[in-house]
Amino acid sequence: MKSAWTILNKLGDEAAICAETGCPKVVARLLVNRDVCEKEAVRRFLFPKTEDFYDPFLMKGMNRACDLIVDAIERGKKIRVVGDYDVDGVMSSYILSEGLAAFGADVDVYLPHRVRDGYGINSEIVTKAFEDGTEVIVTCDNGISAFEAAEKAKELGITMIVTDHHEAGEEIPPADVVVDPKQKGCTYPYREICGAVVAAKFIEAIGIKTGKNIKASDYLEYMCLATVCDVVPLADENRAIVSLGMDVLRKTENLGLKALIEVKRIDPADINEYKIGFVLGPCINAAGRIDDAMTALSLLNAKSPQEAQRLALICSDLNDRRKAMSAEALEKAKKIIGIPGDDERVLVVLIEDCHESILGIVAGNIREAYSRPAIVMTYSGELLKGSARGVEGYSLYEALTSCRELLVKYGGHALAAGLSLEKDNLERFKEKINSIWPLKPEEMLPVVRLDAEVPFEMMTIETVEWISRLAPFGAPNDKPLFAERELSVISISYMGKENSSLRFKLKTRAGSFVTAVSFLKAEETVEKLTRLFGKEEVNKAFAGISNSIKITVAYESQINEYRGLCEVQMILRDIYEKC
Repeated sequence: MKSAWTILNKLGDEAAICAETGCPKVVARLLVNRDVCEKEAVRRFLFPKTEDFYDPFLMKGMNRACDLIVDAIERGKKIRVVGDYDVDGVMSSYILSEGLAAFGADVDVYLPHRVRDGYGINSEIVTKAFEDGTEVIVTCDNGISAFEAAEKAKELGITMIVTDHHEAGEEIPPADVVVDPKQKGCTYPYREICGAVVAAKFIEAIGIKTGKNIKASDYLEYMCLATVCDVVPLADENRAIVSLGMDVLRKTENLGLKALIEVKRIDPADINEYKIGFVLGPCINAAGRIDDAMTALSLLNAKSPQEAQRLALICSDLNDRRKAMSAEALEKAKKIIGIPGDDERVLVVLIEDCHESILGIVAGNIREAYSRPAIVMTYSGELLKGSARGVEGYSLYEALTSCRELLVKYGGHALAAGLSLEKDNLERFKEKINSIWPLKPEEMLPVVRLDAEVPFEMMTIETVEWISRLAPFGAPNDKPLFAERELSVISISYMGKENSSLRFKLKTRAGSFVTAVSFLKAEETVEKLTRLFGKEEVNKAFAGISNSIKITVAYESQINEYRGLCEVQMILRDIYEKC
């Protein structure tokens, strides 16, 4: 697949950064590209510490929330935490329940069931809490749009404290207090924290109020997991939370997390943002996605290694089921789509028997495969329910708003949304959203953002070690990507299971010989090379004989250790093809 390349070229004093930190020039360029230029900003970026965390009382409503909860604890009132069924919701609920219990609260947790309850707190959940004798409800990772639930709580005499991190409208629910950094009038310095961080800040604030030494940093591994898995920006306070949180997670004492790390055969020393986001997180998510999120919460609350092992295996098995379901649904979707025409700017797919919980995953995979917005739908009672994933350049939410007369319900933002509609409106919806979508297929190609053009000879072990200090990686701090021009291909060979990857032997313009590996799909890479240089030249490269192939590549660099020897290795991420 073709992609558009662009090289970042931001302005900044690289020499000053080098002088201040002793870093190589390449690393200074990376910091400038990430808008990290001032002395203190560079320090916070490279060497974060818990002292960088912001005061919880800067969050609007925090003081009032603390007063209400302290009073409830002193009076022995029954408190119920109502969370959400994803990683952030589970971690938020764990932090609040553990923290409140440490203050002596009578507290329990309710996590909504994805199918029975839907997202977030609702009137039925409030009524059930009342029937169970609950006097105070504390939401986490939800509640900012729960107007009916707040009204029901008021009607039943339940004190309701909303803690959330999602976008707040002009009006907020009539709860007793709302704590959300995105609500109007909040002075918290960084708005993009996840629900688990809001929860931990709440616990720290209660500790300050009561004189007990309980801090947000006591929950670093849980905040870290939630921050990575909720895909909030890894900038400012979030960067410090993830960087420091990974250090704690590597030596966590939580029996459930330890068991899950063991079950997934992860060396604790190798835990990074990828292992969190794509190995551990999905296992926690899978419980709420296709079963019950309380299983994931029970994992965190496990009291013995045996119980932790049992629950970790359940979560892992559920994720394996989720992956199999997703793969099957994706294949069905691809068969339905076939080869899309240029007039199919938005891919709308109906999979009749798809589990609702994986619609978003399948939509994301289709978006990646075809570089077009994808909306995947299935039957949900009398309606069609769908999940959508968009592309940069035009707001998915705006497009759905233009089709609102055909929809029963919709919501979301520029790149992700959910919707439902009557089945009789499906074809009209397809036509309408495609007619109003302004971007042509060639305008939606993935963009490869390069930090700089850097000859591979500059990638010394010291430089690569410095680059690793920029981790954790994730938007807006994407993994550094460099370009190298006119590399002569000496040979190509297959590697990995089922020949899924490629190894290149290359010669640089400066005359150095480089071994590079590509984990891109081997079949697609060979097709691209054949399209660019012809089958005969590609066959020569595979035979290791002289050929005319010269490639310009986007690459990452990493240190490869083998039999005690260390060398810098080039990882190919794309081969340039003019659009």
